[in-house]
Amino acid sequence: MNHKTMKMLKAFAFAAIAFVSAGFFTACDDEIDEQNRFTFKGELISTYLENNPERFSSFTNILSKAKLGKKSSGSILKTLSTYGSYTCFAPTNEAVEAFLQNQYEMYLQGERTGIHSPYLEDLTDSMATEIAKNHIIEMGYLTTDIYEGAFPLSTMNRRVTTVEWITDDAGRVFPLLNNSALIVEQDLEMENGYVQVVNGVLNPSNKLLPELIEAHKAFSMFSDAIRITGIDSLLNIYEIDPDYDNTLIGATLSSETSKSPYPKEHKQRYTVLIEPDELFHSKGINTIDDLVAFAEKWYGTEAQGDYQNPKNALHKFILYHILDRQLLYSSSTGPGGFIMENYENQGYSSIVNLNQNFDSYEYCETMLPYTMVKITKPYTNEKLKQEIIINYAQEKGTTCINPEMAGHINVVIDKASATKEKYEDLKDFEQGALNGILHTIDRILIYNEAEMAGNVLNERIRMDISSLFPEFTNNGVRWDLQTPDTKVTYIPNGFCKYFIMNNEDCKVFYFRPHQTWGNTYANYHGDEFIVEGKYDFQYRIPYVPEGIYEIRFGYPKGYQRGICQFYVDGKIAGIPVDLRWNDETTAIIGWVSDEGLTEDEIKENDKAMRNRGYMKGPASIVMEKETNVTMRSGVQPLRKIIGTYRLDKGDHWLRFKDVSDKNVNTFKQFDQDYLELVPKSVLSNPAKPEDIY
Repeated sequence: MNHKTMKMLKAFAFAAIAFVSAGFFTACDDEIDEQNRFTFKGELISTYLENNPERFSSFTNILSKAKLGKKSSGSILKTLSTYGSYTCFAPTNEAVEAFLQNQYEMYLQGERTGIHSPYLEDLTDSMATEIAKNHIIEMGYLTTDIYEGAFPLSTMNRRVTTVEWITDDAGRVFPLLNNSALIVEQDLEMENGYVQVVNGVLNPSNKLLPELIEAHKAFSMFSDAIRITGIDSLLNIYEIDPDYDNTLIGATLSSETSKSPYPKEHKQRYTVLIEPDELFHSKGINTIDDLVAFAEKWYGTEAQGDYQNPKNALHKFILYHILDRQLLYSSSTGPGGFIMENYENQGYSSIVNLNQNFDSYEYCETMLPYTMVKITKPYTNEKLKQEIIINYAQEKGTTCINPEMAGHINVVIDKASATKEKYEDLKDFEQGALNGILHTIDRILIYNEAEMAGNVLNERIRMDISSLFPEFTNNGVRWDLQTPDTKVTYIPNGFCKYFIMNNEDCKVFYFRPHQTWGNTYANYHGDEFIVEGKYDFQYRIPYVPEGIYEIRFGYPKGYQRGICQFYVDGKIAGIPVDLRWNDETTAIIGWVSDEGLTEDEIKENDKAMRNRGYMKGPASIVMEKETNVTMRSGVQPLRKIIGTYRLDKGDHWLRFKDVSDKNVNTFKQFDQDYLELVPKSVLSNPAKPEDIY
């Protein structure tokens, strides 16, 4: 049995224990229930550390002083004595001693380190808590699970742990964490997770993004531009709701037996795509005035010289480099990076379900109003299939509407190791800020409306519904990989800026990726966005280049879906649509299996369904691993064509309202899977009809 299988079995076993233990469902600020301790024969993480004082007595001392929550007297050491699945980065005694001495010397030089003495006994409980939580991830990870980039889950302190693989002079390969500590002893398996021995204390930067960028002299031009445009004030935002209570418990999803927790946080984070000075210099941009002139070439001269004006070219240039969510380079064994890749959970496998005969992609809005970037892992391109690319132009390559744009699309995001190798001044590249992450890029990134509309985004834009809300990515909701007991998160009203509940009696849930049901029921990214009750809600349509688009709603039919009236920008869109699954709705839709039909008959059925306002599910998404059945083969997964609309610059809203009468299913459960926005140019191109994928 391999390590991954064993780890999953353990997680399910621990969840089963938790299910029958009343003490498990306490909030994170409560005391640790002593009855929940292990009685297994092997060592726990806590006992392993305690049994090796010659190596870990200092760290054990820190863990015993560290508190689980503000209202709790329970220590984190106790937490590591309970069931669950953890990764513990355990610094040696020598590492702790060196860290305290270093932090004390920095304090004497006037820096705010929080450590006013080099002696462990003088460490405050609050600093012990800070240090301890930086070393614990609430999921057990082997180093063999982790690719370069970052661990999929943040630490207990809600910080990213970046990973870079390095080779020493003897040819041995070690993971380097946060550019500061090596895992010198890997994958020590305990009953409740793994211990990874590190030769340094993990101390992620508490700088906000502008300060972190300024600290790297290799980014001096970008840093100056952030400052003079005033965008540093935007990048200093972190707290959205200082009074947010993450211990609250919401409602119970109908398929579950217990109430679902609130999201872990409510904070704002960003991703900054950044060009080092050396890249600018290679293109003849040597001063901030040169950068202004370059920006004006592409963004115009409106508000010239008024850098803090949103219409100013330099201001626009910088904003297009900032994404509205924190995205890691690699998702390793779970999603949460720029795109979804290599993720297996509860029977769902992105490797299989998202067939790698097709490119993996996401679309993400930037902080430049009304713009987005396309993020691609181009599996169909042998040369670039290992890269993560911004604004990939698919088979058009560098055939651009504006030939000069050829140097500004297909922008590769550098790995941390590549950044250090390419740039002498970034040998100590630190990526993670308190409120986001930095990634260097290999080309100068610009936005050109004609190029995006006519080339990069001149395609069917398919977005998983959960990707529409950056709050999900920023606050541990989307791609939550905790053990099965927390597979559902309750989304409180007002949590997402661009999601509005018109009827507060209905409840909203996020159901993380999970196994599909046979050959009938599936989800694009395996997860579900569910609204239960007499639903009436709306969300803003993602920004796309101005133009005419067909808007499609991807959903799985279900007995309890209700009858939905769609609205676009407050206006009724067509007649109410019965989203339920029964013989009557199947007949109305006109769905007929492709099996046994000729190619002409399949096309005729597709046309007949479109005339009724429907399409089959995409053939690129596999529902059942064993049989390779796709969404197109299933009678449940459908696309409803809401209509064709002009989307100009500005906000556009979709509203969904249940209009069932009292005799139609008193219980309602709305489930949207994905949204498709398809340019008219794609629909009306007879030389290249839209494919079935």
